Amino acid sequence: MSSAQERYQQLICQTINETRTSETGGWCDSAVRTRHFTDQPLVDALAAVFAGQTVVGLGDGRGEYKKLLLQTGKVRTYDAYDGAPQINNITGGQVVPYTLNSLP
Repeated sequence: MSSAQERYQQLICQTINETRTSETGGWCDSAVRTRHFTDQPLVDALAAVFAGQTVVGLGDGRGEYKKLLLQTGKVRTYDAYDGAPQINNITGGQVVPYTLNSLP
């Protein structure tokens, strides 16, 4: 997502209820922070399935799955992407902002 697209979607989120989604379908700031839940049994199962592999997480939210899977030591690398307009700020750059609209 370009910085202009990211800023535009952030402005959209500021004008609507922050618990909703932007025009691109990414969760707005408040929704990312309050509506995401991590399923630990799923983390354990994914760690077994992806042991020794490189993982790409699309729609990865706050990057909780990235963090937890890397902590298991079973996954080699994990790249996380999400379409939430403020995801870069929320995650300190651990999750890359991306939407299908980002394609050339």
